[in-house]
Amino acid sequence: MIKSYFVDGDKGGVGKSFVSRCLVDSFINHEVSGMPKIDKLIVIDADPMNPDVVCDNGYKNEAVNNIHVIGLQRPIKSEDDWLNLINELAETQINETDKIRLVFSLPSAAGLYITESVLSLMALMNPTPIWVMGIDASSTNQLEARVGKSPMFYQNGVVLINLKHGPGKAFEFWDKSSIRKTLLSGVDYAWSELELPAMMPRAAELIGSMPLHMVIDKGNLPGSGVAIGTRTVAQTYRGIAGRKLAVLESSR
Repeated sequence: MIKSYFVDGDKGGVGKSFVSRCLVDSFINHEVSGMPKIDKLIVIDADPMNPDVVCDNGYKNEAVNNIHVIGLQRPIKSEDDWLNLINELAETQINETDKIRLVFSLPSAAGLYITESVLSLMALMNPTPIWVMGIDASSTNQLEARVGKSPMFYQNGVVLINLKHGPGKAFEFWDKSSIRKTLLSGVDYAWSELELPAMMPRAAELIGSMPLHMVIDKGNLPGSGVAIGTRTVAQTYRGIAGRKLAVLESSR
């Protein structure tokens, strides 16, 4: 069975890459998070300006915890980029007999190029958009614009509140918006909200784009450059964040 998650947001800095890495890790760490055991995990870094999910320090093609992880860098700057990517995945990476999850880390404008042609192909991947909400009005307004442009793609989804930006009350533009009422009403749309806890800022800075499982593994090796404190933070955080994100699967 195939499911895919499209991690999106209105601009850089809201935490799209971080959320993508946490979501990928929740599948890798499935024994703790409660995610289902899958055969293949495909990670697509589509941000040409900030490709820090699939990069030198990021996810690569390897077996991790008996899961085949495939990291792809495929910039998306047009409708043709979407069509070419989805066709490539369908022809070379997706086997309907395997349990497959796809995680797309998107640039801020990728949603503008979701057309009817793109949607017809996306439907094969059982998609769920994840909107990483920012604290200013533009993030809420951009989500509303995307829903208005492609209502079929945004029929169901998740607004992720990244608490690195502050407590829930910092998201007042979203909380008071009409689009929030529409999406969470359960009438025409089936959206939900999910809070992702903040990681200690210093640890997040030290970890950078390194996958959490690599931080933990390297923390066991003398001379690795990963301090025991950073390793401990990563290990604790991946358990908490993973169990939060596992709701994405159980609610679908």
